[in-house]
Amino acid sequence: MVAEVALSLVLLLGAALTIKSLGALRSIDPGLDPHGVLTLSLAVPQAKYPQPREQSAFFDRVLERVRVLPGVEAAGTVSALPLVDGGSIQPIAIAGRPAGAMAEQPEVAVRLITPGYLRTLRIPLRRGRDFTAADRLDQPAAVLISESMARRFWPGEDPIGKRLTLSFFPQTSRQVVGVVADVKVRGVRIAEAVQTLYVPLAQLPMGAESLVVRTKTPPESLVPAVTRAIHEVDPDLPVEDVATLDSVLADSLSQEHFNMLLLSAFAGLALLLAAVGIYSVLSYTVRRRVQEIGVRMALGAQVRDVLGMVVVEGLRPTLLGILLGSAAAFALGRALASLFYGVSATDPALFVSVALLLAFVALLASAGPAWRATRVPPSEALRE
Repeated sequence: MVAEVALSLVLLLGAALTIKSLGALRSIDPGLDPHGVLTLSLAVPQAKYPQPREQSAFFDRVLERVRVLPGVEAAGTVSALPLVDGGSIQPIAIAGRPAGAMAEQPEVAVRLITPGYLRTLRIPLRRGRDFTAADRLDQPAAVLISESMARRFWPGEDPIGKRLTLSFFPQTSRQVVGVVADVKVRGVRIAEAVQTLYVPLAQLPMGAESLVVRTKTPPESLVPAVTRAIHEVDPDLPVEDVATLDSVLADSLSQEHFNMLLLSAFAGLALLLAAVGIYSVLSYTVRRRVQEIGVRMALGAQVRDVLGMVVVEGLRPTLLGILLGSAAAFALGRALASLFYGVSATDPALFVSVALLLAFVALLASAGPAWRATRVPPSEALRE
């Protein structure tokens, strides 16, 4: 009984911590609005579109057709979807500051986007301007930066108008034209903001982009129409990774969700086994003590006395199991603290709540045998 209760407490605490951690992750503001957004991947073949201008023109034509579809509110493209761990990380050099070797240069996340991307995901523009159709390959190079990047490289200054260089493309100096809100570009578990640099796709064309479409209707309903619009531009181009941004966010938390379900299942099973164990042991004890209980009641013991005696026998090993399980859970929680987000692995409130739950279950499991003990007729017990 002690072992069952101790194991139950450890598993119940693990499940409670996982549930609370998942709730904290789901409540995090990702910096964008994922609801009502359809996403899909497009990879432009280099053999068919060898020139950068051709690649950029292809995405422009796709967006023109998608934006006029009924039910579409906004559309854009991005080189790597937010909320997932991926995308390009590149070193940069700030104009007017020593660049140093490339290996020593600061690195930021780089995303290639088209005009309309910020509006589609409702990413707030804090200052400056958004990209427009005028930000072409033959125009001055422009970039947007995240708030965390602005704080890192220009603390206390206005970053608008500052210049920087992508170290992989050192021939082009780029001007900061706007500052946008921080977005969880590498997943909601990453607590610290990831400094992010946005470059117009037209000024640095790449062959693979993710199309994001904000819809006024359920996103899934527009999959056929969006696919047809893409195939009107290129009928041979495959459309891959079709999903909603909500599902992308859910997939980024799939491991935490699986852990919660697994621990909850084991914790529920352990709690059931502990209750059955307490009930079985006390039932066996009562059957063996029929004569003793009968003698006690014949000599004047009250029902409450017998009830208390049996219940105490059930609670004594339960309390010992709670103490041992709490010690084990405390040590294990400190070792696994990094697995939880937004919750202390040694949260006293959770420990007390789980301990009270186990004590209540033990009390219920003891009630049946205790009540049967009070129903023993003294004459029958003495006759035996």
